[in-house]
Amino acid sequence: MNKSSIIKSKLAIIFVAVFLILLLAGMVSAVNVGVSPATITFKNVLRGGYSQGNVVISVDSTSPTNITVSPIGNISSWLNFTQNFTVSRDNPYVLPVSVTPPDDIPNGNYTGFLKIETASLSSGSQGQFVGIVRSTLDVYVTVEVVDTQILQCSASKFSVQSAEQGDNVIFNMNVTNNGNVIMNPQVAIDVWDENQTRIVKHVDVNGGQILPSLQKQISVSMNSAGLPISQYWADVSVVDCLASSLLTFDVLEPGALTANGILLDILTEKTATTGQTIPIEASFKNTGEKEVSAQFQGQITYNGRIVQLLNSPSFNVQINQISNFNFYFTPRESGAYIISGRVYYSGKQTYESSATVEVSSNSVFNVLLPLLYAVLILIIIFLFLKIIKEKWKYKEALRRLRK
Repeated sequence: MNKSSIIKSKLAIIFVAVFLILLLAGMVSAVNVGVSPATITFKNVLRGGYSQGNVVISVDSTSPTNITVSPIGNISSWLNFTQNFTVSRDNPYVLPVSVTPPDDIPNGNYTGFLKIETASLSSGSQGQFVGIVRSTLDVYVTVEVVDTQILQCSASKFSVQSAEQGDNVIFNMNVTNNGNVIMNPQVAIDVWDENQTRIVKHVDVNGGQILPSLQKQISVSMNSAGLPISQYWADVSVVDCLASSLLTFDVLEPGALTANGILLDILTEKTATTGQTIPIEASFKNTGEKEVSAQFQGQITYNGRIVQLLNSPSFNVQINQISNFNFYFTPRESGAYIISGRVYYSGKQTYESSATVEVSSNSVFNVLLPLLYAVLILIIIFLFLKIIKEKWKYKEALRRLRK
């Protein structure tokens, strides 16, 4: 190979490299991941017991970023968490992390880590893959294992809703298990007449199981049958927590309270591929003055024909509460699918809402695209080494000629 050929080869390799750089420049980005808090501490955990904490994971990218979580250290088998999920800047992820020490572990303090890292590839717009620089953070985890049982809890946010005669009166409260054993809090309600001179009704209810470190909203339904239209007072106590509150409510004439609700949204994937199972979530909010029984009814249409009906069971939705109706759908053909429906409640119905999913064919090209990039890079390396080899041969030939 003469000197002119070597120069032409160099220019060719430079051209290919520049082309690939321009091709990949918009498809590689650095994503920074953030974690709060940086340390999770589990105190007073019983051997064979349970405790839970939360970690908030965020990224600075507007595109969905795949996150992988893995345990490190001698407590790896004790930790329970979701290993893979997606995060974006506007949608940070709250990761519950629970610990269950073995029954035969000695008392003491134990440590470990959770490695949180971004994936090397993320699905970009129009089904393309976007390469990202892998980012990794470690969350420090400490566990204090004890053998002393602690029964401790607290109760807050006591509330009650007025009801129409014959309907249920709903009492609500939040109970937090601050101990290290599973508890079943007892709720006692004494209902007094308008003048608070005599008890007209008494209710005892088991609030249900609450695991250590967790909080639960307890709702107690009391039938208003037998209570005349009037104002009443209720002494509500969570016996195990030594907490109580005095509340007042009214029993009203039938029809006095308004039933209202709105279908907030139908949420699903904007794009999908054939054969992919996609979740559908319809959110309904009770904006009225009474508890309602709500049911979602809808359908999925494709090219004007119904391909799946969406009918949920009926759920009781309390005042100001949001209830979610969940469905799943697997498209078999490419094209636009329209998801629509409304919620029926207390003889009423919401406005119809809808969402559209654009489904494309499951292209093999998308799967092979990362492999294609790797092959191109190998070709560049091969050409570069070949040029070096030819250049060495050329210099060696010149040296021999000069002799």
